[in-house]
Amino acid sequence: MQNLKNNKIRMTGARLLSALLIMAMLLGFSIKSEAKDYVTLSSTSFKDYNITTIHIGSDVYEIMPNAFRALKHLQCITVSENNKFYSSYSGCLYDKFQTELICFPPALQAAYIPSTVTEIGETALRGLPDKLKSEIRAAVENNQSTNYNEWDIPGAHFIHTGGSIMWMTESGDIVTPTPGVMAMAADIVGVSTTMTMKQAEQLESAFYQLSNSIVYERSEEVPSGDWITSYAYNTLQTRKGNCYGYAAAFGYIAKGLGYDAMVCTGTVTSALGGRTPHAWTEVKIGRKWYIFDAEMQRAKGGGYYKQTYDSYPAGPIIKEKSYPVNY
Repeated sequence: MQNLKNNKIRMTGARLLSALLIMAMLLGFSIKSEAKDYVTLSSTSFKDYNITTIHIGSDVYEIMPNAFRALKHLQCITVSENNKFYSSYSGCLYDKFQTELICFPPALQAAYIPSTVTEIGETALRGLPDKLKSEIRAAVENNQSTNYNEWDIPGAHFIHTGGSIMWMTESGDIVTPTPGVMAMAADIVGVSTTMTMKQAEQLESAFYQLSNSIVYERSEEVPSGDWITSYAYNTLQTRKGNCYGYAAAFGYIAKGLGYDAMVCTGTVTSALGGRTPHAWTEVKIGRKWYIFDAEMQRAKGGGYYKQTYDSYPAGPIIKEKSYPVNY
């Protein structure tokens, strides 16, 4: 007898003969049941609880929240490309446009969550370990925070209107960016973004615009005190700066795009060996803070956009101080 977990059962309708299912499981065959009419899948649709793979055919138009309740061995769900209501990706079940996660199979250990997913169905995570549930929720929250349209971004931020970059206040008023760092950051946003970009697209485009437009200027000075505003101002005004200037300037740009941002200082691995003082920007996306190092991006030509402390290319990078960015 073959291991029941190796069985693959293709389902499109709610009716399958139990005797046929048992025989197929014993022989290790795959079964496809084609329904002639639109059907609904519910908790009574699956008679065998050892099913590991389900294929949703083109005729299924409704899947009840409890449809997969008893299928503890379920590892994969696939959906016909011709289905008008549902889709699948990386073994999981989604709505047609992959905005809602409907079922993450309880025996599936890992899967890629598409960036379009911003909702989790009522029973989508049933049967999963708590750690995996937390990771999935964090991924979806991250998607939520990066899929905002410009007008939907919470809090104060830059906004395109009337052919120019304006500032939307916490209360929703539209005002002209104040002279100084805000106005200069608005200039970078204006030349690198459009009103049709999602918030994450604006952040990425502005990062590359800054790293490409600022010329590195070496300085041995390590700033102290309340320095980030003056460094950001000088760097954006002169289009020259060291790592502290790059970090401060991008901090104000990210903050202007609606993100929480910090300028961080510490040390990084030197190209000549040993450690050297350095500064970078941290931006909070979803629940997590990421490293954005515009100066190293300029120097190395790539690899310094949205990194973690584990993935940072010139690591180990060690943070000693951080400075919140606020207008």
